[in-house]
Amino acid sequence: VSCEGGCQNGGECVSVNGVVKCLCASGWTGSRCQEAICPQGCRNNGACVAPGICSCPAGWVGRACHLAVCKVPCQHGGKCIAPNVCRCRLPYSGPQCTKKRKE
Repeated sequence: VSCEGGCQNGGECVSVNGVVKCLCASGWTGSRCQEAICPQGCRNNGACVAPGICSCPAGWVGRACHLAVCKVPCQHGGKCIAPNVCRCRLPYSGPQCTKKRKE
C-alpha cells in the first residue's frame, strides 16, 4: 500500500475498504497527517505547530497565545490586555496606569 506523497509525523499508510489513506498518530490530522492538533486552540493569530503547541505572534505568549506581553509592566493593579496595552483601575489612567486622576 502506498500513499501519494507519503504520511508525515508518524502517520501510517493503510487501505480501508479499498481506500488508501494515512492513519495519523495521536495529535495529528490532515490527508497526510501534516496538521498538528491544538485542543486548546491558538488565539490572536497563533499557529498550531505541534500537538498542543502554538507558535505565537510577537506580543502574545501562553499555551493558547492568550496572554499579552507589556514590555513596561502595568502599575497600580492595571492588567495587560493586549501587547503593550494596559487596562487601568480607577483612578489611574495612561499607557502604564501611572497617571492618577485628580478628583
